[in-house]
Amino acid sequence: MSLLVLALAAPGLATAETKLIPVSFAGPAEVSDSASLPRELDAALLDIANTTRAQSGLAPLNFDTGLAAVAEAHARDMATSGYVGYADPSGASLFDKVRISDRSALIGSFGSSLAVLDAGATAAEIHGAIQSDAGNAENLRRGFTHAGMGTYESGGKVFVVQLYARIDGELAQPLPTRLTDATLIQPALFNDDMTTIGWSLSDEQGALLARGSGRRIHGAQGRTLEGFLDLDVAVGPDVYTLRGPYVQLN
Repeated sequence: MSLLVLALAAPGLATAETKLIPVSFAGPAEVSDSASLPRELDAALLDIANTTRAQSGLAPLNFDTGLAAVAEAHARDMATSGYVGYADPSGASLFDKVRISDRSALIGSFGSSLAVLDAGATAAEIHGAIQSDAGNAENLRRGFTHAGMGTYESGGKVFVVQLYARIDGELAQPLPTRLTDATLIQPALFNDDMTTIGWSLSDEQGALLARGSGRRIHGAQGRTLEGFLDLDVAVGPDVYTLRGPYVQLN
């Protein structure tokens, strides 16, 4: 069985690899009736992942619909566009895509695993291949709380994307993409010891665009800024950054 396995895991902000690996054995696959999204396989992969975590005394990963949707879309895009990578040909990373689509999650850490195997591979075979890589194995030992699996079969191959996140809170209301002046952020943090102390807006490269204290986001004085919203939270003397949605600030 031929396979290709990749891994990415980083605390806090995940930095995606932008190098694209051509799938020379398949080429850009044509979408046909044989192409599919085997949802049962996705569920089986999460079950096996949680069994592995249980063997290490770790809590199970919760299924997250937002992570699963991005994983499935990326698996399909890799299959139909003929590449394997943590970013698509436009440069959008998996973590960027999660933050664009999920309008409420506040993410403390993020990780991902990619694999391409022969079509028809079982969940156990996929899990074994992915876990044979040390970086992927570490994903299941880290303190992630949620996961979403996505698979897509086409051109005699199955493309697998596994996304993991530690979700430390969520916004009381999903944020619209466009924020008006003085928008009040209302985070519900899952750790009672966490206190929101400020916010910032950064571009896709991590460059700071705007920053403020408290929970009220102020406008850009006649300019339109767009980027990813981060919340700074304090736990005692320590300050952590939670990653939120992509927004446009007017």
